[in-house]
Amino acid sequence: MLIRLALILAALNFTACSHFQRRSTNPEPNVTLKDVQEAQSAMPDSKGDADAQAKAQEMREAVAAAAQHIQETHGKETRKAGPVPSEKSLGWLKNGNTRYTTGHLRSDGASSSDRARLTRGQKPHAIILSCSDSRVPPEVVFDQKLGEIYVVRTLGEALDNNVIASIEYGVQQLGSNLIVVMGHEACGAVKATLSALQGGETDRSSAWNALIADLKPRLQQFANTPQSPAAIDESWANVSGVSHDLLERSQILRDAVASGEVKIVRAMYHMESGKVEWQ
Repeated sequence: MLIRLALILAALNFTACSHFQRRSTNPEPNVTLKDVQEAQSAMPDSKGDADAQAKAQEMREAVAAAAQHIQETHGKETRKAGPVPSEKSLGWLKNGNTRYTTGHLRSDGASSSDRARLTRGQKPHAIILSCSDSRVPPEVVFDQKLGEIYVVRTLGEALDNNVIASIEYGVQQLGSNLIVVMGHEACGAVKATLSALQGGETDRSSAWNALIADLKPRLQQFANTPQSPAAIDESWANVSGVSHDLLERSQILRDAVASGEVKIVRAMYHMESGKVEWQ
């Protein structure tokens, strides 16, 4: 009987350990709580055999601990951080923006050999969540080339499940250690939301209404105040709100930031100068 319990415990331990591997090619043993209950009920129950009782209790505790570990780790996947630390990645972006504003752009990074190399996979050093405005392309603004940054663009940096899942993928599967939430001056989505807060037109389409509804809580504080020049104060508030909401709505991102490996930074693009301001 103890042999049977040892085999069950070994299977439980194998299942628990398999959750710490990012990818496994072998199916996990099908160990259920019913197995645990059967194992517990099969323990010797004789009061006259103290040694057997002690061994049985020890086995019960081990089986219970293994079962609890499986429940706590089920569905969780460990993250393998990419090779570029967040601070180094941030430095690359800042240097790239300097090259962009001074007109000294790189000439490498988009050759046939680069394309061939990237067919084997990607390891972008940063994730950029920015507005879809055609005047603010992150690859150009930061002078980054093929495979170097992972870009997610939505009007006004609006969030939905698709956007959050895209960023989670960049962190969890691609190993990016830096997330940049970047707004810009004179953002149309920010201005439209401010207009809606002040009683302007909102009912353009269900999709548009959903976008405005996402931005409203971040801009509610400006409902009764004059708009700042180029809506810059309001855009900063939106960027800060998006950074906060990413953590509120994603356990994966919370865990990654809590680990100290992943960092979220806020940025603002200035149209005329081309410079990116950081917070």
